[in-house]
Amino acid sequence: MLFNRQTHAGWMAVALRPAQVELAHVQPGANGTRPRLAVLDAVTRERGTEADAIARVRRPYALQDYRCATVLDAASYQFVQLNSPSVAPEEMKQALRWAVKDSLEFPADDAVIDALQVPSDGAPLGRPPLTFAIAARKEKVADKVRAFQRAKVKLRVIDVSETAQRNLAALFEQPGRGLALLVFHENSGLLTFTRDGELFASRRIDIPASALALTDDNDAARRDALFERVGLEVQRSLDNFDRQFSQIALQRLMVAAPSGAAVLVSYLASNLYLPVEAMNLADVMDLDAFPALKEPTGQTQWLEAIGLSLRDED
Repeated sequence: MLFNRQTHAGWMAVALRPAQVELAHVQPGANGTRPRLAVLDAVTRERGTEADAIARVRRPYALQDYRCATVLDAASYQFVQLNSPSVAPEEMKQALRWAVKDSLEFPADDAVIDALQVPSDGAPLGRPPLTFAIAARKEKVADKVRAFQRAKVKLRVIDVSETAQRNLAALFEQPGRGLALLVFHENSGLLTFTRDGELFASRRIDIPASALALTDDNDAARRDALFERVGLEVQRSLDNFDRQFSQIALQRLMVAAPSGAAVLVSYLASNLYLPVEAMNLADVMDLDAFPALKEPTGQTQWLEAIGLSLRDED
């Protein structure tokens, strides 16, 4: 598994969902132009295995011409931040396995472990360096690998939501400034803190995107309670980030939600010290080939796949 940075030509995201396969490919910008969304589609899964679903899209989307990346669902892994073990680099993954074993919801021996270093220059002087340990269920990783092998598609990367969202955030960052990005997905919200294309912190919020789609007057009380809960989670995360990374100035909080986003943005803006804006990919990416994405509320369901395709390593 690789959990590195963003944006390089040739990546195709192939995200396997229960009912469909999502595909996304972004062409990097050149000579000052914005990156261009070149491929975006969702193909309904028919009966059969994941390998069957991948095989059906292999030729129509010329998957052999791309470096393919897929993503684990949130239930298949845990993303844990902890003090970096003081060991040699070649011993890091084994040390992380011991460090996180009591935090995992599955046996550490059944986990594939990877590491993502947190830059230390944003922390107060003297604070130990931090590392993200990505612990994935071994059988879930093996299932992904086998599905692509049986479909005769070369899989180069198995990624996670946190790093895919980091890639998206990099498009909106101002050099040297931190950015908080809150995206609501089908099953939960994900809040990330990034700077200069690097991930510093993340937090899951147990509220699905569909819960925000409350527009009837009879739902006002429930909606307000949800917004209050989101605001409290975000405020706690901001306070924690300020303590851990006091040398990083956050520029703003951006929010992406399929519906109710405008009301949520307004609520957060009135209750947080940080400027709050709705996220719009059209501000940083050429979406001309996909008119339906010109409105931010039409973008949210695709953000993970698009972020997955924004990679820079070979």
